[in-house]
Amino acid sequence: MPKVVSMLNMKGGVGKTTLTYNLAWYAAFKKMYKVLVVDLDPQSNLTQIFMGGDGYRDYLESPRQSIVDIFENSSQVTTNIIHSVDEWTDGSLLHLIPARAELSKTLKNPTSKEHKLRRFLTKVQSNYDLILIDCPPTDSILSVASYLASDSLIIPVKPEKLAIIGLPLLKGSIEDFNEDNEGEYKISVSGIIFNNVEAGDIPENRISKKEVLAFAKENNWHVFDNEVRESKSYVNGIREGKPMFKDSRSRGHIMEEFYAVGDEFLRSVGIE
Repeated sequence: MPKVVSMLNMKGGVGKTTLTYNLAWYAAFKKMYKVLVVDLDPQSNLTQIFMGGDGYRDYLESPRQSIVDIFENSSQVTTNIIHSVDEWTDGSLLHLIPARAELSKTLKNPTSKEHKLRRFLTKVQSNYDLILIDCPPTDSILSVASYLASDSLIIPVKPEKLAIIGLPLLKGSIEDFNEDNEGEYKISVSGIIFNNVEAGDIPENRISKKEVLAFAKENNWHVFDNEVRESKSYVNGIREGKPMFKDSRSRGHIMEEFYAVGDEFLRSVGIE
């Protein structure tokens, strides 16, 4: 059975989508796993990164299905909804369930839709080793759908002022979900990743890390030993439609640091 992992923080601007993109590529290209990425954010940023500007415009003009159809037209959804990003001769692959802005309409009429993502993924999960869900930073029908479909959460946190603000909201959301489902479904936290960490000893960032570490310890949440350093390599890679480690301008030590994060991520979610 694959591991299904949601990437979520109730605070935006933490670099969650870029991290998800690079972790998915790392697991598929470097570690030779079969990976499916689900874009569950109405902003569709992850879909745009994977497809590129022209590819995304072509996709919007096509009749191809998206994550919207899973929630709004589930009886008509087929495996053609899955977009192939890349596949390799060793059997590893990287696939995507893309998003459209119309997903926001699901939030306006959420009745009885929360199980639909889990039901669809159950049909295709045997084809994958890892399924990553990129979630919007809100407590909504979409977060509930991700909890129902997932084994655990990974929480990206950017060390900055008010970095901790989304964590109590997320904790409350998880507790409410687990209580409401009374053991039938349960979501746990596999870890917090410090992301977009600025180089140098910056007092504000040091204070924010201390607050996050204290909150994590209080709630028995694992904090990754390895961190994702802020680097232009991630931006440059996205501009070229590549993960950071395939960008020709990436420095070796930045790539090695990310590989360490990727390996710890895979261990934390139970794949390695």
